[in-house]
Amino acid sequence: MLSIKEIQKNRKIFNETDKIIVAAFKVLSDVNRYRIFRILVEQPKLSISNIAQILDISLPLASQHLRILVQANLLQKERVGKKIFPKLEHDNALVPAIVKTIKQIIK
Repeated sequence: MLSIKEIQKNRKIFNETDKIIVAAFKVLSDVNRYRIFRILVEQPKLSISNIAQILDISLPLASQHLRILVQANLLQKERVGKKIFPKLEHDNALVPAIVKTIKQIIK
């Protein structure tokens, strides 16, 4: 049995980062959003319309998934003319860790 002091010490490891990580995992728990992320790991220069074609989903659905990934700070959007190019958000420390994990698993 843990003492009160040990319990309090263990509780101190929790912080706001936990919520950020959980939110990212929730976003990536949808197979299409995960696949969008994974596609961009392998081919970072695809437009959202190309991604929709690859996944065999409608452009509006792909755009909706992209919006959710951007809101979760996992992707960013870059507009070139009328096309939108999603890019991995490398300023988010979680993104390189997810990329590394994906690359290790799919080898």
